[in-house]
Amino acid sequence: YLSQKDGTMDGLVENPFDEQIDHALRQIDPGIPMPKLSIQEVISRTLTGEYNLSAQLDQDVESLEKAELMQSDIKRVLVHARGCTAARLIQASQEHGLEVVLVQSDPDMESYPAQLLRENDRLVCLGGNTPQESYLNAMSVIRIAEIEGVDAIHPGIGFLSESPQYARISREHGLNFIGPRSDNMDLMGNKSNAINTAKRLKIPVVPGSEGALANPSEASNVAEEIGYPVLIKAAHGGGGKGIAVVEQPGQLEPMFIRMSKEALNAFGNGDLYLEKFIRSLRHLEVQVLRDLRGNSHLLGIRDCSVQRNYQKLIEESAFDLPQKIQDQLFKYSRKLIDEIDYVGAGTVEFIYDLGEQKIYFMEMNTRLQVEHPVSEMVTGVDLVDQQFSVAKGKSIEGLEVRPNGHAMELRINAERVDLDSSGSLRFVPDPGRVSEAYFPAEENIRVIQAVTNGSMVPPFYDSLVAQIIAWGKDRKEAIELLLDYLSRVKIHGISTNLVLVKRILQDKDFQEGNFDTRYLKGLFSRINPQELIKESKLEAGGSAVSLDESSVRFENSKEWKVLSPQMGGFYRSPSPETPSLVEEGSVINLQTPLCLLESMKVFNEISLNSFKTLDGKSLYPEDQQFRITRVLAEDQQTVNQGDLLFVMESITPN
Repeated sequence: YLSQKDGTMDGLVENPFDEQIDHALRQIDPGIPMPKLSIQEVISRTLTGEYNLSAQLDQDVESLEKAELMQSDIKRVLVHARGCTAARLIQASQEHGLEVVLVQSDPDMESYPAQLLRENDRLVCLGGNTPQESYLNAMSVIRIAEIEGVDAIHPGIGFLSESPQYARISREHGLNFIGPRSDNMDLMGNKSNAINTAKRLKIPVVPGSEGALANPSEASNVAEEIGYPVLIKAAHGGGGKGIAVVEQPGQLEPMFIRMSKEALNAFGNGDLYLEKFIRSLRHLEVQVLRDLRGNSHLLGIRDCSVQRNYQKLIEESAFDLPQKIQDQLFKYSRKLIDEIDYVGAGTVEFIYDLGEQKIYFMEMNTRLQVEHPVSEMVTGVDLVDQQFSVAKGKSIEGLEVRPNGHAMELRINAERVDLDSSGSLRFVPDPGRVSEAYFPAEENIRVIQAVTNGSMVPPFYDSLVAQIIAWGKDRKEAIELLLDYLSRVKIHGISTNLVLVKRILQDKDFQEGNFDTRYLKGLFSRINPQELIKESKLEAGGSAVSLDESSVRFENSKEWKVLSPQMGGFYRSPSPETPSLVEEGSVINLQTPLCLLESMKVFNEISLNSFKTLDGKSLYPEDQQFRITRVLAEDQQTVNQGDLLFVMESITPN
């Protein structure tokens, strides 16, 4: 009786205690409804405000999604993005003749993208500072979309762009979600599901866990089975967040906990999976585009191997690939998108094992990538424009794709280079006020910028402030164009990685294409860190003068200052459940952790050893201990660079 009434089986879940019982029940009664959802999936979807949980299983709903919500006309679109992505989508929407509603958090209300809006466009405040308070609040965005009368939501590149729950809720509210169907995202947006799908299609994958790992103990069992080193990765995410190499068993548990927390903060989901770590590899990806009628185009291959901490820094057209490898990349990508009946723009990512000359499927991003302009520059296809066309139900069968030349993109990040406690280079987020930003308009150069004169780069999000893309007849010409162009770019007031990307473009190994994903580690061993620090300070419009001891001493006193080295969130303890790292009266040395500073989703542990002079020496005397006399900063509040965090006095060590 119940199974024949609409909605009564909604949320039916698999039995978590007995994996065989559902199969046994079906043998007794072939007509019994079978669960397709886990408890975790139901709780997750319910907490995000989703109703009609059976939507992914109901073919009528699926057909409705195809027929009505993927083919509706679009005149007014809500842009759910910030920074460079928002700027890109606003300009594309305006070129498409659409009215734009832009949602922004409190710190982004005066951002550069907000300044791009025209008379008939609207800027609406989401409220909040952190992603959880603003851009990850799906129901707030949907409510704004309804009030503003938009036809569609473009979810951008980060935040909820790969959330099947968000896509479902949007469509249940009658909004055209500019992206794939939710079942595509269920399969591919979750990396564990994507890997299992690839296995089923006989596409090679890197050995690893079968799905998301429940806890460090389960991760340890998998790691022992496949052997160290292993790679921990966020099941929902990208951009270098929630990913780390574990070399030894003793490192696994603390790294698992840390990466889960990082993934939760960045993507709203802390699920992790694990795979074998391959040391010498290139990161390759295929840009795909497919419409509702099954027409598809593969818009070339990109090489994203120049990375730091698993975050892409330079992306370019793939080069010097054996024809066999190219054929396999295209074959596997087409096989995957045809099998899942994919709709829209997406990227299929692969690992190219240089030692074994093999490729392995890594993941699929069911959204645009930051580096999508690389494919646009060499094919002449506007991918955002095609996203709108596919969402309107139009065919891409007649789309002309003619690869030509070589494109290369640089990610310009707000970050300061300095030395860590061991004297090695480290890159620290550097939010703050941009005093001057200058990107000249030049032929064969494209700039997607998130800052202009006077822009504030807030500490709550990622550090990307500009994308600079060059097109050349070949790779050599693209590199030369970028080097020449960068000599005229100005970003003052904040530190950026402009000097670093210039060094990369000038490097012989890079120019000759002799690199893998470990390239930057090798480059850092060949360059003078002090020179890089000095040049970066000058590039930011400042001077190459560093702090000295007098700047952290109170005159005629035994007391010392501890000043914030960056703008960001100030945390006295690693978690709410643990005690403060130091209290008034605590006796410390140079290695004692004092606090955590969080900028742009990166946590940095601060000790006195974090403070160095320009020549790499400690700012504080190494042979002394100190007693904390005052804690000035408020826990979990934002501090500015140079704010006084602690006052301490020097004491004679025992």
